[in-house]
Amino acid sequence: MASSKRRKGNSLAIQEKTPGFFKVVLNKALQDGKLEIKGFVASKYRDFLANSVILKDPNGAKWPVKLTRSDGSTWLEKGWLKFAHFYSLEEGYFLFFSYECVDSCFHVRIFSKNYIEINYPFKSSQHEEPNLGGGDGVKFSSADSFKSTFPFCVIKVQPTYVKYYHLQIPISYAKNFICRGQTRNVDLRIPKGKTWSAKSSVTKQAGRSEIARIHGGWSKFAKDNQLRVGDDIVLEMIKQQPKTTFEVHIFRA
Repeated sequence: MASSKRRKGNSLAIQEKTPGFFKVVLNKALQDGKLEIKGFVASKYRDFLANSVILKDPNGAKWPVKLTRSDGSTWLEKGWLKFAHFYSLEEGYFLFFSYECVDSCFHVRIFSKNYIEINYPFKSSQHEEPNLGGGDGVKFSSADSFKSTFPFCVIKVQPTYVKYYHLQIPISYAKNFICRGQTRNVDLRIPKGKTWSAKSSVTKQAGRSEIARIHGGWSKFAKDNQLRVGDDIVLEMIKQQPKTTFEVHIFRA
């Protein structure tokens, strides 16, 4: 991410004036593409929550997410995975939700496995905001509406992704579907087009959490396809063996 903001000194001990609850991120929520919300807020306000809500981070970035309800449970679903991928959520992370009734908004604070609040990346203005004027309440871009039976993730192109030699990908996606600590050769292919060779790896820098990247060929792919800041790309893993192959779908800003 190009820049971020640290809320210094914040640990898992929180005092909030508004109703709130904790959720621990499990792999099931990342694989199924939905997160069940429970606790005081979910039970008390279940019948008053709109069909869509806003997730808002401490920087003020807003994420529209649709709710689904079934058998007495309430789930964050369409839009949840985009939120999870943007903040590189993985199993064991803690989310603290506090509810603001006026705008059906959940203020979300994110804590890593060591109980320290994360650095919040700044969200690009290219992400669409909710439309509460009618319909289902949420607008989604073409990348958001992408569907596939293969594992995929959506990434917003940041300045560092076109200026330097790597693409940062969600750590949970990388560990689940690509590599676990080792460097791996991968192919990047545009639909019905050319293929580029690259590498994928998960590394850990001193004092920081793990970072997953595609590199060693990414810069040529970005240049040849004239990627620009604000573009959305979908990495769709269409083959895992003998060599991981991604079909890369580009949605221009």
